[in-house]
Amino acid sequence: MSTSQTITASALRLFYRQGYHASGVEQLSQVAGVTKKTLYRHFPSKEHLIDAALQLRHTEFMAQMKAALEAAPGPLRPLAYIDFIAAWAQGPDFFGCAFINAAAEYSDQRETPHQLAKQHKQQVLAYLETICTEAQLKQPSVAAMQLFVIGEGLIVTCQVNGASTVFIEAAREMVAGMQMPANPL
Repeated sequence: MSTSQTITASALRLFYRQGYHASGVEQLSQVAGVTKKTLYRHFPSKEHLIDAALQLRHTEFMAQMKAALEAAPGPLRPLAYIDFIAAWAQGPDFFGCAFINAAAEYSDQRETPHQLAKQHKQQVLAYLETICTEAQLKQPSVAAMQLFVIGEGLIVTCQVNGASTVFIEAAREMVAGMQMPANPL
């Protein structure tokens, strides 16, 4: 792993756990095991490091999500999405969604972290539309939006209240009700 990759991965973990504004450059350099001078040589500003960390998180998240969903049979992938979120939320290192957190900390839609959050969510939605189409759900675009909203709600609910099985089961039941193929057998 290159120095730049090490700094980015370390920063992502710190930003995710502690927040973007709360993580100082001194702390970021310590966590990455580099001097501030080295950090600035690779990233001219903290904002550049935040952007790199969010891009890394996007790549990691999309790969993890696709691997989890594509392990399930096509018709079960919408429900597998909820199971993926539930497993993530029940993990010991769950601090919500790095992108939701970024959009909250950078509420001006013109700021790069907010724009990266929006792009990430749009790509998740596009992937959900693909799985809803493959699952042969009626109106796959509408089903994908519903699945997306249920998933986003579950992420925030688990971040605020903890990953209660009550909320997870409620989300699963909502998605199970969507499991109607466009071409019934």
